[in-house]
Amino acid sequence: MIEGPTRVALRGMPSVWASYPFVVLRKRSPADEAGALPELVAAVTGVRIDRTRLERYARVCGFATREAGVLTYPHVLAMPLHLHIFAMPQFRLRPIGLIHLSNDIELLGPADALVSAPLDIEVGARNFRRDDLGVRFDVTTEIRANGRSLWRENCEFLSRYSKRVESAGRPPRPPKAPRDARVLGEYALELRTAWDYARVSADFNPIHLSDRMARRLGLRGAIMHGLWSLARSVAAEPACHPVRGLRLDTQFLSPVQLPARVMLKEWQEPGVTRRALCDARTGRVHMYAGLHAPASVDDRGAT
Repeated sequence: MIEGPTRVALRGMPSVWASYPFVVLRKRSPADEAGALPELVAAVTGVRIDRTRLERYARVCGFATREAGVLTYPHVLAMPLHLHIFAMPQFRLRPIGLIHLSNDIELLGPADALVSAPLDIEVGARNFRRDDLGVRFDVTTEIRANGRSLWRENCEFLSRYSKRVESAGRPPRPPKAPRDARVLGEYALELRTAWDYARVSADFNPIHLSDRMARRLGLRGAIMHGLWSLARSVAAEPACHPVRGLRLDTQFLSPVQLPARVMLKEWQEPGVTRRALCDARTGRVHMYAGLHAPASVDDRGAT
């Protein structure tokens, strides 16, 4: 199951369009037959955030200002490295159809440094482990400037077995928003929404953009990007200011089938602001997020 890590140092950010043919078309065995799965790491230095692209991203995700999008935009910045790893022949799982289970983001430095400084980005696919459903693994991203960590993310993915394995017990019930949760907004989502996000994020995974392709992979039709749902939830007023020490954890519980009408709810727990994206009609939770305030709020103005 474990091989030594493979590390690739790139001279520049790889082209997503060079990676996509290998991501989509390279033949790979199902998770049941994947065999040894090595740790894969790709790194690049001297990357700068394009402020125009950040502004377009902020607009599509509903952020009031360009700067407010800095908490989640680094995921998009690192996306070409994610795709580069998924395109590598050493990545033996099928990228199309991977299930994004959870996301954990930490803002470790001042947000303005992410926008103003040249950045060193390292992405790794690691911690492969098997359970009753398939192979789980983490995709980690760390962004540094001048040797200092500014932003860190861990995405947990699942590659399902092609044959169903009997589970030892019933899956846990998904959490529900409390009845007294405050409604922050209601949004109508269409296939066009997914295309708008794909253009600003470079995430052209066909399960988000094509009903026919999504059905071939066992879905009822195209589903919304989970990272748009996350960003839109953070962007909603009252907006979350990207201050040093902020942590954002997310669970993706059920896909948003397009077209859809969803509702964003918020409530408070000790030290945590919870937000849930729910089906507007049934209340079913699609995504469940927690905004953990920094231990100290003294640098709230340090953006």
